[in-house]
Amino acid sequence: MRTSPAVTCLLIVAVTWASAEQRPEDRAPSETIESGRDTYVFYCAACHGRTGKGDGPVASSLKAVPPDLTTLSKRKRGRFPEADVTAFIIGRRPAAHGSGEMPVWGPLFQELNPYDSRIDVRLSRLVEYLESIQVK
Repeated sequence: MRTSPAVTCLLIVAVTWASAEQRPEDRAPSETIESGRDTYVFYCAACHGRTGKGDGPVASSLKAVPPDLTTLSKRKRGRFPEADVTAFIIGRRPAAHGSGEMPVWGPLFQELNPYDSRIDVRLSRLVEYLESIQVK
């Protein structure tokens, strides 16, 4: 059974909110840019799963199956595709099939202020985290 896009979005937001260990705004000012893992848990785990295998709690309600993010290097002959991953996250690289926009977070990442250096740090940390979870 497929759920409506609105229900799917609400599920993603609810699961993400419930799974967030600590929101950035709850931290001291010196800690306002979260780690790549924290960003992943907050924005990505609802669909891609806590381990990145594409088995998040709302994955089954999505039109497209979230990919296994732990095999990105394996699919590129052992080289982590850092530039491709970065471009995909910010919506500048289309998916192989259909839209490259992630249901809830795609528009958010596209609307980030490109002049805010914290965005670059956050994105860089997220990409580094994704590289760290690659299967050997």
